Amino acid sequence: MSRTTFHPLTAGETSLFTGFGPASASGVGERRRTVDDELAAGLYRPEWLWVAERGSSIVARAAFWGPENAAHPWSMIRFDPGTGPDRVEVGAALIGAAYAALAPATGRPDYILQMPAAWRDLPAARRDVADRRAAAEKAGLNLFVERLNVRWIPEFGLPPRPGRLRFTPAADDPDTTRDVLGRICTDSLDAYARRDVERYGLARAVEVTIEELMEMPGGTGWDHWRLARTPDGAAAGIVLGTRNTLGATIGYLGVVPEHRGNRYSDDLVIEALHIFTAAGEPEVFDGTDVGNAPMAASFARCNYEVSGRFMVFS
Repeated sequence: MSRTTFHPLTAGETSLFTGFGPASASGVGERRRTVDDELAAGLYRPEWLWVAERGSSIVARAAFWGPENAAHPWSMIRFDPGTGPDRVEVGAALIGAAYAALAPATGRPDYILQMPAAWRDLPAARRDVADRRAAAEKAGLNLFVERLNVRWIPEFGLPPRPGRLRFTPAADDPDTTRDVLGRICTDSLDAYARRDVERYGLARAVEVTIEELMEMPGGTGWDHWRLARTPDGAAAGIVLGTRNTLGATIGYLGVVPEHRGNRYSDDLVIEALHIFTAAGEPEVFDGTDVGNAPMAASFARCNYEVSGRFMVFS
C-alpha cells in the first residue's frame, strides 16, 4: 500500500481539496455553502487547507478558518475522514499533523462538527458522527459542547417590539457595559462563557469576549452593542447584532441574573431582529447550547426554526 502523507495546500492546489469525493449523504459535516462557494468568498487560506494523500489520491481533508487578520485559525470547520477501512486512523493522523503545524501554544482551534437537526434518528448520520468523533478524540480533542443551529427569515414573522425595555448604544456607557457582561458571565448557562471565566478569571474573560467579538467579520464596534434597561433605568442585559461568515447573527446576548425569569431574552432577540430587518438582512443565523433550554425556548418564541446541530471539540 502506498504511504500516506499529510500536508497543507498551496495557492495552485485547491482543486485537490474541492475534488475530494462526494459529500456525505447523511449531511454530517456539511455546511450551508459549498466548498467552492466558501473558497470564492475568501473563507479559507490555502495553507489552512490540509489533505491526506495516498499515491495519487486524496483520502481525507480538513479545512480551518480564522478572521482575515488572524495569526492562527480559530476553528477547523470541515473534516472528511473518507470511507476507507482505516478512515479513523488516517483522519486522526491528519488532524494531528494539521494541529501541530497550525495551533498556537495556547488557544488551539476548536473543531466544529455540523450535523442534521435529527441526526440521532438517522443511522447513517450516527455512523458519520461516530467516525469523526473517534478521529478527533484519537487526535487529542475532547467534546466540549453540543449546540443548536437556529435560523430566522422575514417569512417566519417579525415579532413586534414588546416595549418593556429601553435600548441605548453601549458606546454611551462602556463601564456599565463591562459590568453587565461580567454579571452575565458569573452565572451563565453558556459553555463558552463558563470556560472563559475558568480560564482567565472574570475580569479578563469580559475583555476576551469583547476582543473576540470585535474581530468578527461584521466589524463590530461599540456602536453595534445595545444595552437594555428597565423603565427605572436598571441595566437588564445586552445584545450585539453583527455578521459572521454566513450572514447576520446575534454575536452576544445576555440577561443579568437578577432579571432572569422575565423572558427579557425575547426582548433582546426581537430588538436584534428589528435592527437586522431595517438593514435589509435576508436571514439571521444563530445558535445556543443544547443545555441552555431557556435560550432555545426564547428563539422558538421569536419565530426561529432549528436548522441543525453541531458539536464543538477542543
